[in-house]
Amino acid sequence: MDSNKTIPGICRLMRIREVLQLCGLSRTTLYREIKLRTFPAQVKLSARSVGWLQDDVMRWLDARVAQRGPAYKANNQIDPRDAEPASAIKSDHRQAQDESE
Repeated sequence: MDSNKTIPGICRLMRIREVLQLCGLSRTTLYREIKLRTFPAQVKLSARSVGWLQDDVMRWLDARVAQRGPAYKANNQIDPRDAEPASAIKSDHRQAQDESE
């Protein structure tokens, strides 16, 4: 049986290295977030072994992505061709200085 395939109805357990790599957090930050109850708690597997449910970690990541807001949506990006050239902005600023003198 291929260990990479998921069995329907069964959630995969991830070890800490995989969780840290996937989430981009440090070990210290991960455990701080667990303590604050903002990251899913680990599942104790044995006396010195823990794992995280993949579904829980993926839901946490999805929630973080959803928090980005509309500023990061692709259709709201500014086209650099629509922006004013820097020289036009500078000349407007110079004109305003000349008028104030």
